[in-house]
Amino acid sequence: MAMALLWVLPSCKQDENSLNHFTDNVVVTTAEPAFITGSTASCGAEVTADDAGLLIGLGVCWSKSANPTVDDNVMQSHRCSKPYLCLLTDLEPNTQYHVRGFAQYGTEYCYGSEKTFTTLAADVPAASPVTTLPAYEITYEGFSCDVTVEPFGATLWQVGVCYSQNPDFTFNNCEGYCMAYLEDDVYRAHCYGYGLLPNTQYYYRAFVAYGNGHEYNPNYFYGEILSFTMPDIPLIFELQTYVPYYWWSGNYINVSGYLYCSKPEVIDKVGFCYSSTNEYPQYESDFYTTVATPTGSWYEFQSDVYNISANTKYYFRTFVRYMTDSIRYGNVKSVYTN
Repeated sequence: MAMALLWVLPSCKQDENSLNHFTDNVVVTTAEPAFITGSTASCGAEVTADDAGLLIGLGVCWSKSANPTVDDNVMQSHRCSKPYLCLLTDLEPNTQYHVRGFAQYGTEYCYGSEKTFTTLAADVPAASPVTTLPAYEITYEGFSCDVTVEPFGATLWQVGVCYSQNPDFTFNNCEGYCMAYLEDDVYRAHCYGYGLLPNTQYYYRAFVAYGNGHEYNPNYFYGEILSFTMPDIPLIFELQTYVPYYWWSGNYINVSGYLYCSKPEVIDKVGFCYSSTNEYPQYESDFYTTVATPTGSWYEFQSDVYNISANTKYYFRTFVRYMTDSIRYGNVKSVYTN
């Protein structure tokens, strides 16, 4: 007795009343293209199948001509029977493309409805999947920033925040950057210890660096540029002026002081301001003398002041000048030259 085996394979066909293409077992729904640039676009599909085990491959195909197939440009997805996105690359600017999702079900290729989109001109800004959120926890040591990212189909990508004192910048010419990591469903970047200057305005923006496939040759999407001002280093350190001493034999005044600073690398100058007329001598308008800048957190220093007048009261106080030119003063002490 001879036995014949019969394979029954699904056959793709279009439902005239639907935007979807159907087999007896498969539905492929093409998503609207999004995040269109002059050379890339994001598009995907959702596939449902009675037997997901027969789904061999999913993806999108595109062409400049209508009804693209897998014989044209193809980007496959690594997901199976779930909504998926693919990043279309190497597109030509200002060009119309046709795209549709597909599913390989057994030996058949089933296609979704066709969508069309036009790439942007090369100099036109594109919509971005990444959003820059306001900075927070801003201290003299750095800042934090949350970032949101909408899925856009890239298979390899990283999220971060870059910053600069210049408002016109990208990742390639920024002053610094820090990566963001997923915490409680939000990407968070903590940019501390990166050498940010106190009392300085910084511009920052979120970015997504992405590649496609298994080769990471990054391109970038950017969020909006925002700004904040770093605060001055708080006066958590001590800055003290000791009582000056007048040496009549040499006609000079010896003055000393000390400071404690948790971040001495941002200090430009340390010294004493003095005046015979101003009870609160100023670095900018009165006399001053400087000493060596500190190399550690605790620093005691002194200076000898000559060319002084006899029978005169002098006022002294310590000062610290930061790299940003801002000034902090210590207490005032006085001495008579008699």
